[in-house]
Amino acid sequence: MDDSDQGIDRAVAGADFVEWNFSIMANGSPWRIEEGMTQLLAHQGAEGFGPSLAVAAREDARVIQELGRRETPTAVAALRAFQAMSPVDTQRELAGLHADRLIRQGVPEASWASTIGRVRVEGCWWAHDPFNETAFLLCVFSYDGDDEHGILAMIDLAVDGGLFRELTLGMDVEVLQDVLRRADGVDGLVTEPVDPAYARRLFEDAIVTSDEVLEDRDYQPNPAPTAYRKMRALTLARARALSVAAAPPDPLPDSVDVELMKRAFLASGIGSKLPGDDATSQAVDLFVEQLTDRACCHPMRLGPRRVMAALGLPGLTRDAIGDPGVSDVLPDVVHAWASWTAAERGLSRDATEQLERACEQACARLRATDPGGPQRT
Repeated sequence: MDDSDQGIDRAVAGADFVEWNFSIMANGSPWRIEEGMTQLLAHQGAEGFGPSLAVAAREDARVIQELGRRETPTAVAALRAFQAMSPVDTQRELAGLHADRLIRQGVPEASWASTIGRVRVEGCWWAHDPFNETAFLLCVFSYDGDDEHGILAMIDLAVDGGLFRELTLGMDVEVLQDVLRRADGVDGLVTEPVDPAYARRLFEDAIVTSDEVLEDRDYQPNPAPTAYRKMRALTLARARALSVAAAPPDPLPDSVDVELMKRAFLASGIGSKLPGDDATSQAVDLFVEQLTDRACCHPMRLGPRRVMAALGLPGLTRDAIGDPGVSDVLPDVVHAWASWTAAERGLSRDATEQLERACEQACARLRATDPGGPQRT
């Protein structure tokens, strides 16, 4: 038996399994169908193991094609569920086309088919720190008041576009809302409503990064949340329900913007205290370049963890810089830049002190990698 025959056999077995599940769920509510479907799309056993996301997506595509060949009510029901819940855009479209064709051929459709996934957004809130490095995001949904449920996520925004640290689905929305109420004011967190389009972006960006972490064995000591894979399809479906489109990403500054920022910094009361030589100018250019090109961080939106991460980049080591004068002044430039951005952003005194402490620690670590360099303050 060649690979194509094995693929056909797996597709047939997969479609049989999905149809069997939908024979059991046939009279369920739209919410119960979605709960069951997101479990199927996880491709995860009780032990928590499953194929890679790429392999799982290929298996789903084969199952959708096989279901499209079956003139049965359970096949149509499964296709409608794939249409509402699949994490892959093309698979949702394909499942819908197959279901529509089977309906035209006279196959009956489940009573819930017209309402699955069509939830009402009851509200979106988030708690975020002054630096937007950590966010607790809560979005609540219902079927016109029935089956109210919420998704609460803790997202680490200092990692690429965001990384899920915790992901919770709850039917007791009051309990989830209480989490945000208790977070307000703790460590500078501010709780407030959030635009659904921005919430969609936070969810979708965090899924992209979390998928990369989930598939990268180097990250296994710090895996995605236990519930992530089982909630992945539902979280994406709810993100799509939040808004027609996600809010666009915040643009990074272009070369003109960077030059204007640099001039404003060096002319400021903070920047003017630095040595007025080429080494200082080059150190500013180098640090900002590392922030924008390597850390993908806007240089005006620094936070403690972004500073620590940026100063750990290989491009800022003494050997990589090559110019002792630039290396010597770099810690002072970093500290001054952080203080200047804090003032420009209007950060509170506590937040500014927190950012400056992080700079001191990061600069001390940077100096420690160069025992022969001068100790500056």
